[in-house]
Amino acid sequence: TATDVTVCIELPVAVEANQIFCEQTRSSLSLQFTNSAECENYTYNGKQYCNYIVAGESVWTLENGRLLTLYLQKEHEGMRWTSVFADDDGVLETMDPNEFAAIRERLEKYTSSDLEVETPSAPLMQPYIDQDSGGDPEQLDAEDPVVFSVRSWSTGQADASSVAGAPDWLCPAFPQAPQHQPAHMQQPPPVCLKFDVDGVVFGFEASEGSLPMHANVSARHTGTFSALSYIQAGKREKRFAFIASDMTVCVLAETQRRVYIYHQVKHANASSAAQNLVDLGDSGGDAELVGMQLVGETLVVLRKHSLCFIDLSLC
Repeated sequence: TATDVTVCIELPVAVEANQIFCEQTRSSLSLQFTNSAECENYTYNGKQYCNYIVAGESVWTLENGRLLTLYLQKEHEGMRWTSVFADDDGVLETMDPNEFAAIRERLEKYTSSDLEVETPSAPLMQPYIDQDSGGDPEQLDAEDPVVFSVRSWSTGQADASSVAGAPDWLCPAFPQAPQHQPAHMQQPPPVCLKFDVDGVVFGFEASEGSLPMHANVSARHTGTFSALSYIQAGKREKRFAFIASDMTVCVLAETQRRVYIYHQVKHANASSAAQNLVDLGDSGGDAELVGMQLVGETLVVLRKHSLCFIDLSLC
């Protein structure tokens, strides 16, 4: 499910619970069996999970001596696990049918054959968020306040948050060059937050405060990247994620080789938008992606020993 992973292991022979040594840390599993040579193929020694768990809330059970079940509590709720361990075990994740039905229903507005693209009430990019507010932005403001968090740049962990449980952080805009303007005239870059399966973008407007060099900043919803939250949750190897300040594209990059480019819809009534997968190829030690920046319509990707230039106007 969105919050946990269940792993069932059918043992070749019956064992007692006191024959099992199971230790789980935030990132790994150690599993040993005493006096049971038949279970040797089911032992693990510090095997790395593909993502982090909450070790204190993860447990195991043994039924009928042969069915060992691990209940893993995800540290990052909503993150899809494409495999249990860091090295792909070839076992695909299965989802609880009820949760899958709920996700499918939320995505149906983008895939339904009955979508009336000419109707202004059902655009992919909306002037304000209206999924659950009946078209009333004031209702959203009252029930789902925007949350901004203070996070560590190196780890992404939240040190402080204004309200728990509301729309969470998704990604920032590409870094901008310093503006040679007074502080109260500079426009902070937009940010993208999770809202259901979508990514919603908020821009900021700064106005001069009552004291010199003090600015009042207000947030305003400026657009939506449809299904972006759902898409990025399935990118297990994601290293970078940025949106363009002008809302034209969102770019996700993996640790090595692959860059995903998601374009914004051309107009409000469009039923689809372009997307590109760019494979930069495997060049040995140069395959790792270490940074990227948007310069005009050119995406610059920095690898360990080289630069790659992607012309977005041709994508």
